[in-house]
Amino acid sequence: MKNKTLLIITIALTFNSCGIFKTHHKDKLIDFENNQIPKNSLKLNGYYFAELEVENQRFNKIYGKKIKYLSVIFIYEDGFIIRKSYNGLSNYYCAENKTHQNTYESAHKALELILESQNSKERKIKRICSFKPKDIMNKGLAKIKGDSLKIQFYQIESQNPKMDSYNSAYLYELNGIIKSDSSFVIKSKTRYRNRIKNPENILYKFRQTNNRPKIENYFKKNKTRFK
Repeated sequence: MKNKTLLIITIALTFNSCGIFKTHHKDKLIDFENNQIPKNSLKLNGYYFAELEVENQRFNKIYGKKIKYLSVIFIYEDGFIIRKSYNGLSNYYCAENKTHQNTYESAHKALELILESQNSKERKIKRICSFKPKDIMNKGLAKIKGDSLKIQFYQIESQNPKMDSYNSAYLYELNGIIKSDSSFVIKSKTRYRNRIKNPENILYKFRQTNNRPKIENYFKKNKTRFK
């Protein structure tokens, strides 16, 4: 009886401290069941990238005050997207043979090695480098209407800022203009959690690759979760 009571108390404390995982703003999502990227609007046989910089807080000061990194977006025919970021200095498990340099080309090389690792014959490498198909983090949707582009994606955050548990998925939205079939500019970013919309001016360019992430549309695969 004591063991049972202890178990109940432990479970209650766990839920109170961590909370149950929750996906927010589902009513704001692009209609993923009836969505397609219009033909000839954007090239899709590769990825879009923006060249950005961030303050150097992780690496040796020998690399300078700014770290160059790529903001990368993969867009699929049915509007599913994956959003990631890469730099040329991190020790990526799936890109062990890369040269560490604080350059955009080094970041591109890291990404290409990670993409190639999906074809590895080793189960461990394929599992670790699989772009986490069961995880909602950095996955989202894109919609094109005319030359307007809307991109949504989820980030994992804590429901209670005072707690360490990252137990909620919060929606973000980028809005921009398509400049050509191989470039677009993001003009604003909205964080639905606090309804704050900030202006942006970030150019994304296209680079072709034969190794896009081999992953199903997360939203179609988990459609009951978004009803």
